[in-house]
Amino acid sequence: MKSFLKKTTFMASAVVLFAAAATSCSSKSDEVEVESAQHFTIASWTQDLQYIASVPSLTEGSLTFKGKGIEANGSRYIWHKQYVYLMNLPQKKFIQYEMSKDGSLKEKGAILTDGVVPNYFQSLNIVDDNTMLVLGGLDMNNGTVGWARIKLSDFTIEAKGTMAVPYDAAKKGVQFSVGKAFVDNGKLILGGYFYDNESKAYIVDGVRALVYDYPAMNNLKVIKTTATAGGVGYDYLNSLDKDEEGNHYFVASAGKFWTGVGGKSGVVRIKKGTADFDKDYFIDVTTPLGKQACLMGINYVGNGIAIGTVQYEELMTSVRDRLKNVGQLVRIDLKNKTVSLINTPLSPVSMVRSPLVYKGKYYTAISPIDAVASIYEVDPATGAFKKGTTLDGGGSVSVQLIAPHPTK
Repeated sequence: MKSFLKKTTFMASAVVLFAAAATSCSSKSDEVEVESAQHFTIASWTQDLQYIASVPSLTEGSLTFKGKGIEANGSRYIWHKQYVYLMNLPQKKFIQYEMSKDGSLKEKGAILTDGVVPNYFQSLNIVDDNTMLVLGGLDMNNGTVGWARIKLSDFTIEAKGTMAVPYDAAKKGVQFSVGKAFVDNGKLILGGYFYDNESKAYIVDGVRALVYDYPAMNNLKVIKTTATAGGVGYDYLNSLDKDEEGNHYFVASAGKFWTGVGGKSGVVRIKKGTADFDKDYFIDVTTPLGKQACLMGINYVGNGIAIGTVQYEELMTSVRDRLKNVGQLVRIDLKNKTVSLINTPLSPVSMVRSPLVYKGKYYTAISPIDAVASIYEVDPATGAFKKGTTLDGGGSVSVQLIAPHPTK
């Protein structure tokens, strides 16, 4: 009898335990992760210091940088997934900041840049979800530049080396500066520009880009289009983007003060799977605006539409004047090759560095001299815009990057 009672008690306990375990498993599997409120990180240069700070909205409220964010001197910025990456020149560090769903921002990792590229990381490029390719010119740039692949999962250098770029020993003053790049079909296509350090002028011969085998980073080939005469893919601007079909669009800047000789700026294309310019494709942005408008950057928004930034070089006397009220937004229809002005307030062209495309809208900071700086939201379908979050930098604000935090 005792044996029977013990056996029955054990079986009953087992049933209870199994039921509890099943209930526990069921409750976990049925749990729905609740989304948190959306936050955004904004990196900015102010009158005194440089900051990274988060804000709960881009369309309302205000953000004061001084005392509100992380002091972070940077020259190159990029974001990917939940991370913001910043090249800190004074510290000679490439820093990874993590954006959390509660709006917080903290340093996650850092790479000392001495001897890697080997100088500072000039061109930052996301190759795939777990790979960033950084490029930088060597001292004197005598026909070689440095490269390094960063594994983003643990933020480490997985490979590095040098690669050849065009160089003429008879013209030692002419240097190739690496710009933005992308990888497609086993090829790295690299934008950039040639500058003569002796004559202090850009050297242009049509539009040229460099092609390499990837990841070997060899077998250099120069591709060219004569659609205009200027540089492509300027390194710290948003000068390269792609559409839903995987076609890539380079900004061809042909300004007197920006990688060209004062001709027609616009957009050139490299179709998906190819490694040469589409010779039948060029969008002239300068002529339709009726001014000497030099295209500086573009962001693809969707449905064939991109939003770009131009600087009016007729309002300039030197490259330093880009810090004056000479910049404005334009709407570019990449399929129909049409351009229309978005009549936003004139401002310095820092808004071209790293604007944000988010949920079908375009966001950038417009910071007119001696006026209130704000984030602007642009509807790509119509070009209509509205002023959003105001920004206070204690005198001046130059926004370098806008990035969304994760919400889960």
